[in-house]
Amino acid sequence: MTAASTEPTTEPTAERRRPRETWVLAAALALIVVHLAYRAWATYGGWLHIDDFNFISRMFHDGLAPSVAARSYYGHVMPAAMYLSWLNQSVSPWNFLLPATEMVVLQALCDLGMLYLLRTLFGLRPGILPPLALFLASVISLEASIWWAAAVNLLPLQIALFFGLAAHVVYLRTGQLRHAVAANLWIAVGIAFNEKTALVYGVLGIVTLCYFATGRSPVARVRSAIRGRLSALAIYIATGAAYVAVYLLVGRDFRASAPVSYPVLGTLDKMVREAYVPALLGGPVRWWRVPEQPFSFAQPGDAVAYLALALVLVLLWEIRKHRRRSLRGLWVPGYFLLIDVALVLLTRASVSGPLVGLDYRFQGELAAATAIGLACMTMPIIGATESSERRSESEFLDHPRRVAVATAGVVALSAVSTWTYMSYWHDDTRGEQWFDALVPQLRSSTTPIPVVDAIVPYFVTNGVRYPENLQSRVLSGETTLAYTRVATDRLDMIDDEGQIVPVAIPPTREARKGPDGKCGWKVQEGSVTIPLNGPVAYGGWWVRIGYLGSADSPVRVVAGNVTRDTTVKAGVHALYFEGGPQFRSITIGGLGSGVTLCTNDITVGRAVPSTELEKLIQQDLRNEALNPRTDQDDDENDEQGD
Repeated sequence: MTAASTEPTTEPTAERRRPRETWVLAAALALIVVHLAYRAWATYGGWLHIDDFNFISRMFHDGLAPSVAARSYYGHVMPAAMYLSWLNQSVSPWNFLLPATEMVVLQALCDLGMLYLLRTLFGLRPGILPPLALFLASVISLEASIWWAAAVNLLPLQIALFFGLAAHVVYLRTGQLRHAVAANLWIAVGIAFNEKTALVYGVLGIVTLCYFATGRSPVARVRSAIRGRLSALAIYIATGAAYVAVYLLVGRDFRASAPVSYPVLGTLDKMVREAYVPALLGGPVRWWRVPEQPFSFAQPGDAVAYLALALVLVLLWEIRKHRRRSLRGLWVPGYFLLIDVALVLLTRASVSGPLVGLDYRFQGELAAATAIGLACMTMPIIGATESSERRSESEFLDHPRRVAVATAGVVALSAVSTWTYMSYWHDDTRGEQWFDALVPQLRSSTTPIPVVDAIVPYFVTNGVRYPENLQSRVLSGETTLAYTRVATDRLDMIDDEGQIVPVAIPPTREARKGPDGKCGWKVQEGSVTIPLNGPVAYGGWWVRIGYLGSADSPVRVVAGNVTRDTTVKAGVHALYFEGGPQFRSITIGGLGSGVTLCTNDITVGRAVPSTELEKLIQQDLRNEALNPRTDQDDDENDEQGD
């Protein structure tokens, strides 16, 4: 966090102001170009992760109805984000280039929006460069700007904040209602991507009360703020209230599970002292990588965190000492920070603990809010009734070179923090590799591939949003895959390497030997119930029946409360079907007249890719070596199963 540049005691003439504005604009645009290049490198080097696939899963499986797009996602209501995710996947399936380009374009709009807001508030003066640099360089918004699921929330919010607040300030200066309508429209569009955009209405109120109102008491300031502005206030309140009503209907699933506790102090400490404050000065530099995930949490260490806190407090003291009405600028970042802490505490930390407060994703807009607050603390707002003004000369604030050096130091440290974070983010390519291996197989197949529906690997998306993590959901746009619960001879699965391989059924239970010495279990007219060597429970069981059939015929197989009607073929074949949640026998019947089916080969187990079977066999061999079994043990187990 750095202060704005020197503010002269008198305004320069128009002749002197124009060259100054030109170089300030050139410097600001240069900062934006460098920032966009750095963010483009960060963005294009990544790929899709976790929630990105859940968005695709929902929209392709459940349909495109507004009720589907607006359905709550962990308390988030973001229909525009859902539709855009669907559009990207429809136009260019599994191609990250399209969403990555959209993120970079949205980032460019954010950067230009911040510059436009600063210009609207303060004019093109040198003092806008430090807060602009702070916003551009900060790692607070990094993760939430390069990960699609978060970026499609944060970036539209920031765009709405910058352009909406700028339009509102123009309205406050001119009284022309069309500018308030424009501000409201920016916010409404942002809300379609992220419900938190509704908080921008609060920023409009803060800026109005702090800088465009008069009076010593809060009541007097409120009266002054709304005097002559009731039409705009009515527009804001009507839109905001309508959205709140809609949100309460569809977005009330704030928690993934019941809260364990509410670690208030721990969450506050993690989010503010260890994450937010160090980032103001370019931190955290060091990161803790979340195991088996591409994400990293801030890990500055206590020494860096306390040093950053001390420097920020010294800077705030310096600003307060030399600028009147400066502390009002803290309302904007303080407003967002308080709400972010409360939301994390109620929805995340109450379930998973305060450590989640070190994830910048949950305070991504604070980079923008802090930059706005810093600018309001150090510079007068054009046309404001009251705003910051110089009280006395500062040894820091009023020396542009010192401010420039401090700003450059913060930017340099932020670049290092960004680089170290990205070294982890770019390393995790397992999801991309899985799709790179799988998709060409799907494209080259000329016939439907019968496959077992299973969850995608954990590195694609986790199981918290089951059943959105099923392959049939994530890959629902892939028509080559024919998910089935019954098959003959050929049944495949997708393994963790993205390869389509035959199914294996490791024998959890097997059928007892049949009474017919040559046929085993002979099935003709009627039905035959074949006992297993023990029960199975809790679902997910597949049955493999190796059989010899005398002719092609319909057949009915029953496992628990599940009945499958299918066919058998003449000769030696294998029938696969998914059984019920619990059973201890298999029933075969419904054969055609004169047809005989013989089997002594029935296996029940959980379907796994054949490439995984060797791993399971090796594990069983190791377990047997450590805990050898005897024939007596097997006999006892059989008796217990009976």
